Amino acid sequence: MKYTAQTVTALAAAITLSASSSSSSSAFAPSIIFTRRQQRTQHHHNHSLDRKYPVNANYYLGTASASGSGSRLFATVEESSVSVSVSESGLLDEDILSRITNAAEESKQWADMFDLADESGAAFHALFSGIRSSANLGLKGKPFYLKSSDVLKAMAMGNGNDNEDSNPKDGFSGFFTFEDLKKALEDDFLDADRGSTDNRKGWKVAAVSTPRGSSFEDARMTLDEVQAALTKGTVIFNTAGSHIPKLAGATLACTDAAALPCALNMYVTAAGKRTSAPPHTDRQDVIVVQTQGKKHWKVYSPPDPAMKPEADMYARGKGDDNLPMYSLEEGQYGCKKLLDVTLEEGDVLFIPAAFPHTTDTIFDDVEDIPENTSIHTTFNFDTYVWDLSYLSARRLALMRAGVADSCLGQDKVEDSQYVGKVNSLPKEIRDELMSNFPLDFLDDMKASEVGSIDAVTEELERISKLVDPETYAAVPSSIWKETVETLHKEGTDLFDIHRDMYLAAIEEGRERKKEEEETAHLSGEELSRAKAMTPEKMQRLSLFRVQKFFERITEVKKNIVVWAQVNALSEGSTAGDLPDNWEFTLPVKVGDQVEADLGGAFFPAEITKVAGSSYDVKFFDGDVMNGLDRSMVKLLAPPASDSAGGNEDSPPPGLTKKELKRWRKKQEKGKAKKGF
Repeated sequence: MKYTAQTVTALAAAITLSASSSSSSSAFAPSIIFTRRQQRTQHHHNHSLDRKYPVNANYYLGTASASGSGSRLFATVEESSVSVSVSESGLLDEDILSRITNAAEESKQWADMFDLADESGAAFHALFSGIRSSANLGLKGKPFYLKSSDVLKAMAMGNGNDNEDSNPKDGFSGFFTFEDLKKALEDDFLDADRGSTDNRKGWKVAAVSTPRGSSFEDARMTLDEVQAALTKGTVIFNTAGSHIPKLAGATLACTDAAALPCALNMYVTAAGKRTSAPPHTDRQDVIVVQTQGKKHWKVYSPPDPAMKPEADMYARGKGDDNLPMYSLEEGQYGCKKLLDVTLEEGDVLFIPAAFPHTTDTIFDDVEDIPENTSIHTTFNFDTYVWDLSYLSARRLALMRAGVADSCLGQDKVEDSQYVGKVNSLPKEIRDELMSNFPLDFLDDMKASEVGSIDAVTEELERISKLVDPETYAAVPSSIWKETVETLHKEGTDLFDIHRDMYLAAIEEGRERKKEEEETAHLSGEELSRAKAMTPEKMQRLSLFRVQKFFERITEVKKNIVVWAQVNALSEGSTAGDLPDNWEFTLPVKVGDQVEADLGGAFFPAEITKVAGSSYDVKFFDGDVMNGLDRSMVKLLAPPASDSAGGNEDSPPPGLTKKELKRWRKKQEKGKAKKGF
C-alpha cells in the first residue's frame, strides 16, 4: 500500500511509540514459525497419486503467441452457461485440475501445519501448486479460467473422496467480503488508491484518502472515503496480503507453493461500472480469485512490441501510455481476444504477464449494494520484478564484466530494459530473452535439473549468445555463473523476507482475535477502554509492522545493484568526490531512471515532471505518483561527468550507423561554434 509522506507524518505526530512496545511487538509465536527447509521436510508428498480429472470439467484455456497469430480457445465438452468465447474444436486440456488433485494431499498437510485449514489454506496452496507445476509464464504463457466447483471437486478427489463431493468451506467463494473490508478498516491503518475509468486512456491512480488533521483518526482512511471512491472507480489495495491479516495466509500459500516472493493486491469495484479497469498489461503473472460479487473480463494476446519499441510491453495502458479499447478490438498491435468471461464468486482466472486485459461490472440483474460489490484478489507470481529472468541476468552480467551493451544499449542501472532495441529483436529471440527462470529455481527442496544453477547458467549463456555473439564473448565464463548464483542468493533472501512478513501478519490476526475473545464480555466504558489505541497496539498496525520488511527488501535490491557495479567502481570511479547522501541530494531531471518511495520501500521509477522541489514519477509497473519531495526520490547512479568516457572526440560505444552519423554532425557543429 502506498503511504504518502503526508500520511506518515500525520500519524507519527499523533502518537508516541514506547521503546518497550517496540521490542515486544516483533516477537512471533513459535507455533507458526517454520523455516522453508523445516516446512518441506514435514511434507510427505504422495508421488503415486496420479488421478486424472473427468473430461466434462468446466475448464477454459486460451493460447496465444506474442504476435497474436495462431491463437485458439479450448472449451468444455459439455455446454456451459458461462459466457466464454470458444472454438468448435471441443478440445479440453485438463492438466491444471489434474495437478491440483495431485497437490491436494500435500496442500492439506501444509494448511494443517500453519493452522490455516479453516481459512481455505489448502485450496489456495493446491491451486498455486497446480499452476506452478503446469503453467508457463510470461510471453510463453496462456490465460485460463477455472470454475469454483471444479477446483473443489479436484481438491475432493485429491483428498481421497471418490464421490467427488466438495465442501464449499474449502473454496474461495466468500473468502473475503465487504464485511471483511469494513472490519479491516476498523482494525488497522490502511491506505488505497482509486483507478481511472476511461478505456481510451492509460490507467492512472489517485489516493482514496488524505489526512484531514494531525490526530490518529484524522489520518486514518475511513469506510465513507472508500465508499465515495467506489462511486468513481475501482479501489485498489496494493500489497494487501502483507497488511490485512485475513489475506496473509493465502499470500503465504502462494509464496510457498510457487517458491517465489509473491504478493497479493485486492480490487474492490461497485456494480454497474462500464469500465472498472481500462485495458492494460502487467509485469506480473497474475492469478485472479473472485471472492465476492462478479466481474466481466476480456483478455487479449500480447501487443507486438516491435510496433511501438519505445513502450514497455509490460506496462502498456498505464500512466501516459494509451492502449484504447478500440485498438484491441480492431486488432491493432497484433492483439486478438482470447477470453471473454464473467467471474462468479470462487472462480479463478490466470493472466500471464504482458497480456492486455480489461474489466467491467455491468450486469442487468445486479443491484449496486455492498453485498454485490465485486471483490477479487490478485496473486502475483513475481519473477520480472525480482530480476529472475534472462533479460535481467544478461544485463547484470554485462555490467559486472564492464562490457558495454552495444546490441541493446542497456549500459546503466537506470536504463529501462523493457524499451528500445530489445523490442526490435526477432520475436523468437526476444521471447527467449524475456522468459523467466524455472519456477523451482529458488526451491532447494524440489529443484529439478532444469532449475539448477548450472542449468540456468547454461541457458543464460545460450540466450545471450543468440542476442549478440560479440557481447557474449566479451563476458568471462565465470561471470555468467556468478550472476546466476547472486540472483539465487538475493532471490532466496527476498523469499524469506516475504514469508516472515506474511507470518507476522498471520500472528497479528490471531492476536487480535484473542483480544476480541477476552473482551467479549465487556460493554460501555470498559469496552471502550479495552479497545482504546495504545502505543503498543499502534506499533502493531500494518503501517509500522510492514515497514521493517520493506526496508529489508530495499536493502536486498540495493545489494544486487552494488554487486553489478563493482567492476565499474573499481576502474576509476569518482565516488569519493560525491557529497554524502548524494542519492537524495544531487539534481534529477525529467527522464531520469530512479527509485521512488512506495510506502517505505523504494521501487524503480522514471521522473515524468519536475516542478521546483516537487517530482512526479511513473513506477516500473506503470503506476504514477505525483508531488513527491526529493527525499522520496533516489538516484541509482551519479550523473555522468562532462569528461566521462575520456576522449570527447571518441563516440560512445554501441551507436548504430545512423546514431553515429548524428553524433559526428553534432560534434562538427560544436567545434565550428568554438572556432576550431
